[in-house]
Amino acid sequence: MKKLLIASVAITILMIFCTFDDFLSLHDIRADYISKSALDHLRVETSGTLPPWTDTRLEWTSVTISFALRSILIVANLAILLLLVKRLPGGKNAARVYK
Repeated sequence: MKKLLIASVAITILMIFCTFDDFLSLHDIRADYISKSALDHLRVETSGTLPPWTDTRLEWTSVTISFALRSILIVANLAILLLLVKRLPGGKNAARVYK
């Protein structure tokens, strides 16, 4: 039971890191991202192509990976919490309530 609790805490810490990474990535995207379609919508003419850093590809990749990882971690944490509920005294009855 103690190992499951430690695993749940570790997963929660990883999810906090993913959230922090999302904040940093989205903050950078807000500061740097611009697309040709957005400029066209605003009727802004550019003299050439936009520099590659305006795509913020690394930041978008980071957000995508973080979302996928967080989704997996949430499912894993849910499974661990259900196992913990079953191991509590009266847990089998408590587990039936959640089904």
